[in-house]
Amino acid sequence: MADIVGQSISLYGYWLSVPLGFVGHICSLIIFSSKNLRQSSTGLLFILLTLSDTLYLGISIRDFLTFTVKWTTLQSEYLCRFRTFIVSFSTVTSAWLLILIALDRCIRIHFPYRQARICTQKVAICLIIFVCVCSTLFASHVLQSEFSFTAPGSNLCGPARSSGTFYSIFYFNTWPILQLLITYMIPSCIMIVCFVGVYSKLRFQQTLVVASTRKERMQRQMLILMISSIICFIICTIPYAIYRIFYLRSAINSISPIITGAVSTLMTMNYCYNFYIHCLTSQLFRQTFIQQLKRVFIWCKRQIGRDGRTVYPLPTINRKGGLPIIN
Repeated sequence: MADIVGQSISLYGYWLSVPLGFVGHICSLIIFSSKNLRQSSTGLLFILLTLSDTLYLGISIRDFLTFTVKWTTLQSEYLCRFRTFIVSFSTVTSAWLLILIALDRCIRIHFPYRQARICTQKVAICLIIFVCVCSTLFASHVLQSEFSFTAPGSNLCGPARSSGTFYSIFYFNTWPILQLLITYMIPSCIMIVCFVGVYSKLRFQQTLVVASTRKERMQRQMLILMISSIICFIICTIPYAIYRIFYLRSAINSISPIITGAVSTLMTMNYCYNFYIHCLTSQLFRQTFIQQLKRVFIWCKRQIGRDGRTVYPLPTINRKGGLPIIN
């Protein structure tokens, strides 16, 4: 019974989150491809965050087919290492890109006169490269030859549980704790600190200067957006990280399939909701999205009209000779 419930949670959770996630990522790329946003450091960070989340969702398709639908997939050690590396790389990259976005907002609020020199595309690109390099180094240990399948005939990737080697002990005991700290706990703490810094600075400014209604509304929307992102990140990722610690340290069958399905669905949702949170909390985001959709619609209409103006000659029948004549 528990297996059926757990599988149902994974199945319906996947279909309710991943398709919406891909749609949201496409819409996010449309929005941040606008000239004003893509030239800012924040827009560039959001573009890379969207690509990283999309990479994770793309890899999750194989996991869904293998562990939920129970389809027979290719058993390859190289594919197993590649899949695990991409998952680890994308999770770390997405988490620390969220940190950079929070720091970007914090700097813009605390140092409004220096943001033009600090929050630039060049600085953002350097930080993005640094994050990607660190994520690659952090996840590169899964590319070694000892990393394959945990047991013969198993679909679970990892070193052999029975080997007792140094790497096996590291992977099942130390690696989950490192993931919890570096991928989830530290990013959550830094984002909370940034939110508190932004909130306190805005409250202090309100005691000195009476802001306009429009500016006050935008500041309130930014605070709602930041706290919503932090809450969703914590709810979706921390349970999965704790589950991974107990899952890798204990026997495979000692954890309820219901818990496995629930935390896996929450983890997948973490890489699906960014666009929808922005649409719900930010009026400026919604307006930019509508403007970009109008531009895409106008461009498509022009392309269709350009093709429609092409006139092709129609053949007519020559009654005398019976041969077609092209007019």
